[in-house]
Amino acid sequence: ATNSARGLVPTFAGFLLFGSDESVARLLPQSSVTATRFSGDNPQAPIVERVELKGNLATIYEITLKFVSRYADLWDARPNVPRTTAEDHSGLPARANYPRGSISEALANALIHRDLALRDISTRIHIFDRAIEVVNARRSAGFAPAGLRATKFGVAQSLNPQIASIFSNPAYGLTLAHGGLPMLLRESRAFSGRLPDLAAFNDEFRVRIHGI
Repeated sequence: ATNSARGLVPTFAGFLLFGSDESVARLLPQSSVTATRFSGDNPQAPIVERVELKGNLATIYEITLKFVSRYADLWDARPNVPRTTAEDHSGLPARANYPRGSISEALANALIHRDLALRDISTRIHIFDRAIEVVNARRSAGFAPAGLRATKFGVAQSLNPQIASIFSNPAYGLTLAHGGLPMLLRESRAFSGRLPDLAAFNDEFRVRIHGI
């Protein structure tokens, strides 16, 4: 909190981290996340479900993981199951499998490093039949391509360092993966045999993780 003529007032970071879900949703509507399950492998495919997830950072992180788990299986290690294209009773392809740490890191990274100054660009989670994509607001000027390349090697290019520090602290109460983007790339490749697709353009940062 900071001092003002009216006494203590929360900082922007403190409000996002510790504000009540209702207050954050009302005063910072651009902090919400839109999560969509598509019946296909691109955003032009039919929509199965789309929800807007609101609240403080801890709430959004946890309910977003629950939404992902509704349509995909998250594993700590690669399961000993063959890749399949069989459909379940709903007509959708069988649930895809993903490394839990990579999905956790992609979601956490989006929440703590998103550029909320870009009010017209929302954070989106796209669940496709065989991939999960996280799209986040991130000003391209001064970041792409040099900054994007640096992040792959663990060189910090972070926005909102105060939010990132508290969010990743065990005392905040979340179970997070550790290792940043290098871990995400390494674990995803070991799990699926494919590196995630990373892109930064038009003030958006995109991570697409491939499932099996």
